Amino acid sequence: MKMVVKAVIMAGGKGERFWPLSREKFPKQLLSLIGKRSLLQETVKRIQPFIPPRDVLVVTSRPLAETVKYQLPQVPRNNIISEPVGRNTAPCIGLVAKMIKEDAVMVVLPADHIIKPGRKFLDTLKKAVTLARETENLIIIGIKPTYPATGYGYIEAGTKYRRQGTSDKPQVFRVERFVEKPDRKKAKGFLKSGIFFWNSGMFVWKKSVILKAIRRYMPSLYRGLEMISSKNISKLYPKLPNVSIDYGIMEKAKNSLMIPADFSWEDVGSWESLDKFLSRDENKNAIIGRVSTIDSRNCIIVNRKGLLSVIGVSDLIIVSTEDATLVFPKGKGQEVKRLVEKLRRDPKLRKYT
Repeated sequence: MKMVVKAVIMAGGKGERFWPLSREKFPKQLLSLIGKRSLLQETVKRIQPFIPPRDVLVVTSRPLAETVKYQLPQVPRNNIISEPVGRNTAPCIGLVAKMIKEDAVMVVLPADHIIKPGRKFLDTLKKAVTLARETENLIIIGIKPTYPATGYGYIEAGTKYRRQGTSDKPQVFRVERFVEKPDRKKAKGFLKSGIFFWNSGMFVWKKSVILKAIRRYMPSLYRGLEMISSKNISKLYPKLPNVSIDYGIMEKAKNSLMIPADFSWEDVGSWESLDKFLSRDENKNAIIGRVSTIDSRNCIIVNRKGLLSVIGVSDLIIVSTEDATLVFPKGKGQEVKRLVEKLRRDPKLRKYT
């Protein structure tokens, strides 16, 4: 009997860099930033030809659970898992692994990626699932870098991995090491070397394999997960270590493999990352909503209420909602998170986050 495949979609993030459109109660993954569907809805739709909704598990925060259920009516309500608090990706993945009854292949996906074309993504995913099903390895999908990004983690490809009696197609590499977000000089060197890939955060493994890795490399997390039940999760889950799966497991494991992606990928982490996906007017402005411009060029302008008029500016990102407006120059998108943290600390401004 073929081992069942379960998709685990992580949808509990805050999306602070997309403020003011993204808020605590309606963060980035629930927004329709490109097209009519939200990023979460696109993620589920993308895998449906391969993994049916009954085998999709979505992990989110308790305040978002009802909205997630509303956006994904095709996914069984019991498959929407609410974390009492956010504890990073290692506890999130471990919790779901413990909840899956059979030894399934787990396909772990973030909810906020833009991937095209869907056909090539599914081809890569199927190859990763086959490899995970037939071996005892932890598999990550790597993205061939196209520029010296400093906002992504990197994977250094080691030797090619070959199973006995198989060809070397698709190419699979042993993971030499994981590297945290580099400075620009290092990122340029990684790009030039040709052996470094962006860490996509997309993983494939058997349930038994990831639980074995957690037990070996994160024993305190494993013990905590063993004690958790539906009755005590609110009390015990916040006590689990707040550690990413990359740092807690992948950087330590000796059985990590990487499959290079054969598709276009973007981790939409800031307003600038949308630049390449939005259509433009004759002055290279990307406009969403009712906007009027004069003598303005190369801007991203988003308006959700009434009319927004812009005169004589360039290279700005302007986002206006019903109760808040944000204006900043391109290149400063990572600072939006700092702004949100500042607002959150101010009792008078906290309501706007």
